[in-house]
Amino acid sequence: MSHIKLHGVKPRIQYVADGTLTTYEFPFVIFTNADIQVYLNDILQTPETYTVSGVKNTNGGSITFMTPPPNGTIITITRDLSIERTTDFQEGGALRADTLNDEFDYQTACLQQVADSINRSMVLPPYATDTNVDLTLPTPSAGKAIVWNSDGTNLENSAVKINELESTLRTYKESAESSATIATEKAILASDKADTATEQAQVATEKATLATQKATETANALSTKANTDMNNLTTVGKNNIFTQAVIVEKYINGMDFYRVWSDGWIEQGGRGVMTSTDTTINLLKPFSNSAYCVTTSTWQHKTLQITINSKSSITFDYPESATGHFCWYSCGY
Repeated sequence: MSHIKLHGVKPRIQYVADGTLTTYEFPFVIFTNADIQVYLNDILQTPETYTVSGVKNTNGGSITFMTPPPNGTIITITRDLSIERTTDFQEGGALRADTLNDEFDYQTACLQQVADSINRSMVLPPYATDTNVDLTLPTPSAGKAIVWNSDGTNLENSAVKINELESTLRTYKESAESSATIATEKAILASDKADTATEQAQVATEKATLATQKATETANALSTKANTDMNNLTTVGKNNIFTQAVIVEKYINGMDFYRVWSDGWIEQGGRGVMTSTDTTINLLKPFSNSAYCVTTSTWQHKTLQITINSKSSITFDYPESATGHFCWYSCGY
């Protein structure tokens, strides 16, 4: 039997239910039934509500619901793998092609999963020129919105609670309108008295008229600002609330690279040179401890021995003296 081929497809697909169809296909490879996650709108479904077919099928497979989802429901099918080594090749042991292929397929699928997550996270566009922008999220504060600071260089919590802003602006507007009404009533009263008064009453009438104009202008200005702020709240403000982890630092030089995420997760890798029986790599970005994962390509169809020396150093050992290149990848906190 030929081995599966892992195509460059996203491990995620969506449908809109029609209320009658129960079977929906997915185009990506899975290794077990447990690799599939299914959402109806934003609710994760339990495996008892559907069946899965197409394990280790190059062209993907399908899920079949026990009951058709309601018409208009958004169906999301994703692949969710645990990022881990699934095999352990023993020194001097048999190195079977199907086992090796399964391991590389699994690791490649994990990278596709990470890539899809990166594409759905907050990152700067390629054409961004300001390298001082910090995408680190501020500490959560209940009811606050996440907004750019005055320099547009980092994110911060809003000064007011977003859910209370509309009512605050509305109260401010109503207070301004009430003040304008009171001012108008006083102006009318002053004008009535001016009809039977002397020159002083005429002066009072003129001042009252001026006060009415100013009060009306102020009320109109405050009303316009309040309406504008509420419109901005609906169309812009609420869109500035972010919840996903983002890349805060990255480096690429040829085949060497690293990425640092806002939650502390680090990915890095590159190309090593085998000049003797062993080669030590000094990591581009040290981890916080030595509990991180490392994987590498094979050397002349044999497995390199990996030794984690510290949080910033790895040694790759080959039982025979040899020269050449190999690729490596590591991830952790």
